Amino acid sequence: MSFSDNVKLGSKFCIVKVAAKLFAKLGLDKCSTREIAKQSGANISLISYYFGGKEGLYKEVMYAHALEIKAQAQPLVDDIQSAEITREIFIEDVAKIILNIINSRLKSPEICKIFSREKLAGLPHSREIHEEIFYPLILNFYRLIEIGQKKGFVKIEINPALLFITLTEGIWGFYEMVECDTRLSRDCKNLAEDSELLKNQLLSIYLSGVLK
Repeated sequence: MSFSDNVKLGSKFCIVKVAAKLFAKLGLDKCSTREIAKQSGANISLISYYFGGKEGLYKEVMYAHALEIKAQAQPLVDDIQSAEITREIFIEDVAKIILNIINSRLKSPEICKIFSREKLAGLPHSREIHEEIFYPLILNFYRLIEIGQKKGFVKIEINPALLFITLTEGIWGFYEMVECDTRLSRDCKNLAEDSELLKNQLLSIYLSGVLK
């Protein structure tokens, strides 16, 4: 495991980074605090000291990622809350949202695997994160859709929650499928290698549709 010079082996930050990789690979149950301590160069007692044990560390991995997502999204949130939303700005904002989701998935594939397992299990360790950090961010997406509906350039019957779920889960599912290396995933491998092209394809599908 190699880290940049500003990440000290045995530090709290180093423990979280190592834990993220191991939790993603092994899952919570199969990942041992002993292995996390070994790979991070930390005394095993620090895991209890900093996080209250393995489960606390697991939650901290997801919480730290959620805060990164929030910080990354904040400039766009500010724009949505303050700007006059026109059709053109609406398209630009949706494009930025799509690109944020893509970049987050590419930047932190290990964390995304952890969250995917959480969803399959019913969010046993991350429900508070979803409700307290993610949902307030999602409300800004709702607001964007609702403004578009009031102004007449978004269909009134569109459910903002359904649109958000299918968009985000579609992007995550796309990258999960690509990692499986099947004939299907190879048919769209070029999209996985070009974030801008993927963003434009998704904009076309979700905003323009597939019919001429």
